[in-house]
Amino acid sequence: MLDTEVEDGITTAYTIASFGYFGFENGIFTKISGSGAIPTVITFKQNEYGQYIMLTYQEPMDGAGYLDSVKKMFPERYWTDVFPEGNRYLELQQQQGEQASEYLKSIGRTATVQGSHVEKKLPNISVPASNTLFAKYTKYDSFLNTCPYWIGTREEVENGERYIYETSQGKTEDGYDLVTFSKSKEDGTVVQEARYKIVGDEPQLITP
Repeated sequence: MLDTEVEDGITTAYTIASFGYFGFENGIFTKISGSGAIPTVITFKQNEYGQYIMLTYQEPMDGAGYLDSVKKMFPERYWTDVFPEGNRYLELQQQQGEQASEYLKSIGRTATVQGSHVEKKLPNISVPASNTLFAKYTKYDSFLNTCPYWIGTREEVENGERYIYETSQGKTEDGYDLVTFSKSKEDGTVVQEARYKIVGDEPQLITP
């Protein structure tokens, strides 16, 4: 929130809005989706019960019209705050990091908090085999779709319980590449697993 102004019973809020969805990837608590910092102007009016009712919500235009629309939305005194080089953007990143750290404390978890994407290592298999496994098969298998597309882990909370999804790569006894997908509880108990032997460009499911 940059500031608010009240005129003729209308409250105008000048803000920079940002949303970040954090999750665990390779054990790092990282921002995996969300929005950038968006200059936003919102107007409100109080009703007879003292409640604020939103009247308008405005964001800048995309593309070439961005700067001009920001200047029309915000008084000149806020321009240095809302343009990308403004210090407010760094403050938003810091706030998201602090909120993420507080969440970790609330669940009794210690982990690195990282706003940028986690570096990922992809499976070392042929492109056709990778496309089949990670683009084709995942369309029809929710378990595979939830597992990482990289060599590593990601976590999901399902019905109040945390699960670790992992994708790993090794070798079969006869020397073929082996890609393993697994879902485990926090105590390490494996609840679901699928293993694919990579024969040329063809992933072959290994049945137990």
